[in-house]
Amino acid sequence: MRCAAPRRLRSNNAGLIFVVAVFVLGAILFAIGTLLVRRERVGREQETPILSQEDRLDMVERLAIVGQPWCIDELRKIVDTDPDPLVRDAADAALLVIAARG
Repeated sequence: MRCAAPRRLRSNNAGLIFVVAVFVLGAILFAIGTLLVRRERVGREQETPILSQEDRLDMVERLAIVGQPWCIDELRKIVDTDPDPLVRDAADAALLVIAARG
């Protein structure tokens, strides 16, 4: 009577090695592609303001009308960070108007 020995997969199976290599290469390419898309998307979001120039100028004007301390903080942020020089100048002028009132 013969005992049946359990079958084992060979560790050097060429087909298995090929499938694993393709899977690893695909995972690496997927990760690189995802990182590149995220980097491009974040760069675009930082360059493009959410509001149009007209809306930002209107917001600066309204902050100058209110003139509360939190408005001054927001106007200073606009002066420091807004990409449009016209909006930065308007915020700077609004700060001068608020300072002249008080």
